[in-house]
Amino acid sequence: MATAVVSGRVDEQVKARAEAFIRAAGLSTGDVIRVVWEHIARTGEVPDVGDAAERLDAARDPMERLGELRASFGACEDLIHLDDAQMRDMIASRYA
Repeated sequence: MATAVVSGRVDEQVKARAEAFIRAAGLSTGDVIRVVWEHIARTGEVPDVGDAAERLDAARDPMERLGELRASFGACEDLIHLDDAQMRDMIASRYA
């Protein structure tokens, strides 16, 4: 059977983390790619990636993602009124 090379690009940190899990499962990167592609060829179904496209878009703009995170937490009234010295003291007390 003739073979072909399939390639793609992912973030280096994503690659490193994924490879660790793949190795822990006793597989290689090629094994995982082969299984996914064979599944698609056999069933005609692409695995459901949910809202991965939206997550990828957000990951490309870190400042936008930071804005989303900040908005999701809301304001903490107790903290916004502290001056620098009070903030340092509060943080230091947590690690003393």
